[in-house]
Amino acid sequence: MEQLSCSVAINGDSRAVISKPYVTVAEIVLLQAMHGSDAVTNIKIIGELDSTSEQERDRLGNFYKDAKVMEVFGQYGELPKTLAESRIEDTLLDPVWLSEKKKKPAPKKKAAKTTKKRARDAKGHYIADDPATEVNEAFVEE
Repeated sequence: MEQLSCSVAINGDSRAVISKPYVTVAEIVLLQAMHGSDAVTNIKIIGELDSTSEQERDRLGNFYKDAKVMEVFGQYGELPKTLAESRIEDTLLDPVWLSEKKKKPAPKKKAAKTTKKRARDAKGHYIADDPATEVNEAFVEE
């Protein structure tokens, strides 16, 4: 489950903004339902949280009341765990964080790891390295 930080305009009032340094995606969806869809801004991912939907429902229920959690998410089912799952608009994300995220290149696929093993001749005997050459003939790649 993604852990985020955000700013919340209480009841949509831009003069009453608070910072929430540690929230989950489900909590942002709940805050949007309570304060307005555009009241939660400057959203950025700050880490990962090891939590199940049940644990998150309990935490949110204790903080915001169970009735509100059930009103927004229903009584059962999985909660959104990522920004992509919650379909939060990019306009609500922290612009600096978003631009840095877009600048980062996609992770490259690692080349298949090659392993070397001792080279053998036709009879199965090890082949020695010839020090006169640059290539190590004693090992071959698999």
